[in-house]
Amino acid sequence: MAERPPFADGPLSQVDAEQIEATLLPNLDRHHLRLLAHCLRSFQVIANPRRSGPLPDRGSLEQWLLEQPQLVDEPQFRDLLLHQFLAAAEQLENLAKQRNLSPLELNLGALIEASTTASKARIEGQQNHPSDCDHPIQESSLS
Repeated sequence: MAERPPFADGPLSQVDAEQIEATLLPNLDRHHLRLLAHCLRSFQVIANPRRSGPLPDRGSLEQWLLEQPQLVDEPQFRDLLLHQFLAAAEQLENLAKQRNLSPLELNLGALIEASTTASKARIEGQQNHPSDCDHPIQESSLS
């Protein structure tokens, strides 16, 4: 049996995955970046042929999920994935607004840049506030 490439069935390409890994972000940040990139690419596939404008609405996402053969017998997973898509959509819409783009115009480069900036700010903030400090930022980041 021939071995399938690891990203053959997903919306992210091998090149996308390599770009994400090349960021050298902390593991959790890279994982979050992969999830957002996966959602963005999925939204772009669902919205095709549109390349700009808003992300697909809830109804479009539900319909697309129902059309996925691997999800036909997985109603609980479909619901979970829908909720994850909706949470990612909110984050992508906020990022697009910050960049004066429509959400579908976002690309992996924009996601990497935003993730790198946020990670760097968080790391620098931690260096300015030692972990034994009772600073409110430290307390809120632990919850």
